[in-house]
Amino acid sequence: MIDPANSVDHFVFSPSSSYPKPYARLFDRQGTEVHTWSNDVAQMPAEEDPPSFMRGWNHVEVGPDGCLFAIVPMRALLKLDVCSNLVWQADVAAHHDVALAPGGEVYVLTEVPRQITVDGCARTVVDNAVTVLDASGRPVRDISLLDVLSTDPALSAMVQNQVARRHNRFERAELVLDAEQAALLASGTYSGPQSRALQVLRQLMGEPCDALHTNTLEILEAHPAGLWQRGHVLVSMRNLDLVAVLDLDTPRVLWWWGPGELSAQHQPSALPNGHVLVFDNGVATGGSRALEVDPASSTIIWEYRASSFTACAGGCELLPSGNVLVTEAQVGRAIEVTRDQQITWQWRTAKLSSGPLTSRATLYRVAGVPWATVEQILRRHPTPASTPGTSELQVCL
Repeated sequence: MIDPANSVDHFVFSPSSSYPKPYARLFDRQGTEVHTWSNDVAQMPAEEDPPSFMRGWNHVEVGPDGCLFAIVPMRALLKLDVCSNLVWQADVAAHHDVALAPGGEVYVLTEVPRQITVDGCARTVVDNAVTVLDASGRPVRDISLLDVLSTDPALSAMVQNQVARRHNRFERAELVLDAEQAALLASGTYSGPQSRALQVLRQLMGEPCDALHTNTLEILEAHPAGLWQRGHVLVSMRNLDLVAVLDLDTPRVLWWWGPGELSAQHQPSALPNGHVLVFDNGVATGGSRALEVDPASSTIIWEYRASSFTACAGGCELLPSGNVLVTEAQVGRAIEVTRDQQITWQWRTAKLSSGPLTSRATLYRVAGVPWATVEQILRRHPTPASTPGTSELQVCL
C-alpha cells in the first residue's frame, strides 16, 4: 500500500537556460508551477563569459523540510530556505550530485587537480572526491575516489588505462597550449582559484584529464542480502562506464558493474529489493534505456528502451507506485513508465536551451518530491514565487 505522505505527484527541475539568475521549479502532474527557488549567489559574472558547464545550477536537491541544495558548478554548494534565502554557502568545487545523510551531514561530489604516475609518467588528472559537510555546511572530510578505486586491482588498471589513453590521444593532436595550460598540465598545481584550474583543464580539447567524470552519489541503506551496509555509497563514473558501491571509511570497493554493458550512464539508485536501477545513456549504441540490475548476479532483469536518445545528463528513479520516472535531458522531457513498458504520464519543458554557450542538455534531471515535503513547502511559502517563464511547463497527455 502506498503511503500518501510519501506519494509523488510533484517534481523539481532546474533549466540549463536560467543563468545568470538560476532557479528551480516545483510543479505538479498538471504542469502547474507550485513553487520556485532562485538565488544568484556564487554565480560567475556574465562579463567573464563563463563556459556553459560553469553557468547556473548543475543540480538541485530538495530537503525534507523544503530547503533547496543547489550546486554552483566547481564553485559552491548552496543551502537555500523555502523563501530562497541563503542558509549557508560551502565554497567547494561541487559538481553533479549531492546526498543528504540521515544525521544531517551533506555529501557532495567535488573535484581537485592532482598528478598520478601512469606507465612511469606523471599525468595531471581531475580527481573526483566525496566531500562531507556538517549540518552547518562546514567541510569536515574529503575522500579521493581515485584512492578508493586504487584498492581494487581491476578498477585501478581500468583507471590507469583510461588516463593513458586520454593523454596519449591529446599529445598526438599536438595542440598549441598557452602558458597557463602548459604549466597546469606539467605540475598539476595552480596558484590561483581552484575553480579556474578546473575550468582550464575541462576546456582542453578531448578532456584528457577527465578520467572518471563521477555524476551520481547516493548514501545507501543496508542491502537485504548483505552486499553492502547502511552508510556505504553508490557512485556512477561516466567515463569508465562504471557504477560501484564504495566503503569510504575502509576504504574499499564492495561491488561494481557496467563496463561492456553501460555507456556514459547516469543516476544509479539502490531499490528496496536490493537491485540497482540505472539510466544507460547508450552513447556507444545511440540508444538510451533504463535498466534494473541484480547485483548478486550482475544480470539485467528489466529494461525500458527510451524513444529519445539522451547523449548526456538524464536519469531514472523508482516512484512509490512502482513505476519509473525517466528524464530525457536533451529534449527536456520526463515520462513515467510502468514495468510493462506503458507510459502513464509525460511532461516537457517548452523552453529549450539555445545559443552557443548554453548546455547541451535542456535540463539535467527531473526528480520526484514526496507529498510530505510539498506540504512543508506550501505551509512555509503558500504563494508561488513570481518567476518569468511559467508557461514553459507542459503536460503531454
